[in-house]
Amino acid sequence: MTNATIAWSDLLDVYLNTVWDDGEEGNISIATPSILETLQRIENSDKAAETADIAILGSMEQAALGKAIRARIGYPQYKLGILTENWDGFLNAPQRRVEAPSNFFIKSDKSHSSQLPTSVPLEKYRAILRFVCILRKAALFTDVSHALLVYFGDRRIEVPINYCFNDFQYVDETKIDDLSATLEGDLHREQRLSILGESIKTLVAGQLENGRFIYLLQNADELKKRVEEGYKLFASSFSYSKVRGEIEKSQAEYIARVHKTFTDIQGQLLGLPVSAIIIATQLKSTKTCGPEAIANIAILGGAFLFVALLIASCWNQMLTLDAISREIKDQRKRLNSDFSEISGMFNSAFDAINARICWHRGVLLAISLLALAGAWFTWRGYSMTTELNAWGCLFGGPAPPG
Repeated sequence: MTNATIAWSDLLDVYLNTVWDDGEEGNISIATPSILETLQRIENSDKAAETADIAILGSMEQAALGKAIRARIGYPQYKLGILTENWDGFLNAPQRRVEAPSNFFIKSDKSHSSQLPTSVPLEKYRAILRFVCILRKAALFTDVSHALLVYFGDRRIEVPINYCFNDFQYVDETKIDDLSATLEGDLHREQRLSILGESIKTLVAGQLENGRFIYLLQNADELKKRVEEGYKLFASSFSYSKVRGEIEKSQAEYIARVHKTFTDIQGQLLGLPVSAIIIATQLKSTKTCGPEAIANIAILGGAFLFVALLIASCWNQMLTLDAISREIKDQRKRLNSDFSEISGMFNSAFDAINARICWHRGVLLAISLLALAGAWFTWRGYSMTTELNAWGCLFGGPAPPG
């Protein structure tokens, strides 16, 4: 007994090899054995003919591979798939503007559900469905049977999903994919969808109801921009306390490091009055090369060595302050880049640290100048009390030429 079952794949082969007249009649090219087998099944089984809604008008006795046969090709049972004259006829059913049926064939350009590579209209159609899917995620509910998106804000806002073949020209797949990318990921997903919903309501508020969907489609890039900006504000608000905690922690560390530049040399600072005043009082007046002269020379040398070490320490601490200043500048730059909306809230904290650094630089410079002044004072005291050739006194010979 001949199998009377007809599958969509059988009909698809027939449709792809059919040249239609203006109506349902057309010529089927028997290009493969499977097409010939399908036509024979339809000819011999009323059930198959009814399922496919195909009537052979020519003689099956003359049907053979490579030949064509006349037939009336109607619309198959809905459970198999959808055959339609053109894209506008296909999109006339509201649910098809929301979700693609599993099987369909468009006679005008022979686009179909399993087509590879896809035709340009099919690519546009699928891009619109992706866009619809994005809008549905932010909607309160979607009425698929009536192709209607419903949003609630201060009032109920409806967005009918109305589009036709001519509207395919407004599809920019890149913009739709970019919008989809902004909503990917689980982090703060609900917040991003909420922002999308608010953006949709804002954009369509001034548009006629029937034109709202096409307006959104034409402005997919504006939707993306609004979602990104809204999410950035949300993320900034969400991260404020965390950023503030990190900034305050860093501020405490920087202040401690700045203070350490002073405390590290605090012990040496106590030697300033010693080198400048107390040491000077220990100088003995002498004109001969004796114990007093050797003591005076030792005091002067020790004072100069102390001043040199103190100035070197101050210079090292100045370099440390420069390094801290660069770190603060880099942190401030990162804050401005990553959290530009709230970066201004922390300007006072950074300014306070920079002010401390400037103050400590001034203190270190003043210490260096005081050390030099102390060295000069000690030298002056030595010159007044020791009237002899120090070089000759130390090494027993004449001083080297100046």
